[in-house]
Amino acid sequence: MTTEQTPPVTPAETEWWRHAVIYQVYPRSFADADGDGVGDLPGITSRLPYLRDLGVDAIWISPFYRSPQNDHGYDVSDYCDIDPLFGTLEDADTLLATAHELGIKVVVDLVPNHSSDQHEWFQAALAAGPGSPERARYVFRDGRGEDGSEPPNNWLSVFGGSAWDRVEDGQWYLHLFDSSQPDFDWRNPEVGDMFEDVLRSSPRARPSAAARTSTPPSRWSSGPTVTSRCGTSRRSTTSTVAGTGCSRSTTATG
Repeated sequence: MTTEQTPPVTPAETEWWRHAVIYQVYPRSFADADGDGVGDLPGITSRLPYLRDLGVDAIWISPFYRSPQNDHGYDVSDYCDIDPLFGTLEDADTLLATAHELGIKVVVDLVPNHSSDQHEWFQAALAAGPGSPERARYVFRDGRGEDGSEPPNNWLSVFGGSAWDRVEDGQWYLHLFDSSQPDFDWRNPEVGDMFEDVLRSSPRARPSAAARTSTPPSRWSSGPTVTSRCGTSRRSTTSTVAGTGCSRSTTATG
């Protein structure tokens, strides 16, 4: 019995982005196909021939995952679905297929630093309580002071104020951005495994698609190197556009 060997990925295939013309698309304001006043994926698809004629090699699309939209899509509640504001999974497939036909690569934003507080993992963490495996996916800590009423440290949110919010049972969770965006703990291997599954199962997992790491894990989780099943490793704080060789996160590999 013989098995097919996957051909090695060449630098030309993985480093096309170094010399490509990449056009950023912000879905909300780019093109509105259904006339509801908000841009959407079908709108982007309808404009792809114009971008091809302009000499664009790839488009980079800001987040369009399912989200409460507290931070314009950077608060993701489901990494494997499309927010109805922008369309459907079928619309995403059509966009990728059309881009592929036109010779345009597609790069989409991946947001690995945090999720929405409406993500099923964070809701499970709140329900499970201190010390649980569910809480270990995020950065939960006890507070300072006799009654734990002070934040664990003096870190500040990018959006202002403390980077810590307290939950009903007294523990605090880290959010380097909005309080509705709890930070993942990348030292927990479940987090890296989840994102690898996302990249393999989502609409991005096509030969024409790649991902850009937006708001990469920082401060708390900057140390670990995460090894992929493709045989490469990445430093979790890297934020670069890279190739499509493994159909996974496009941080730098080595």
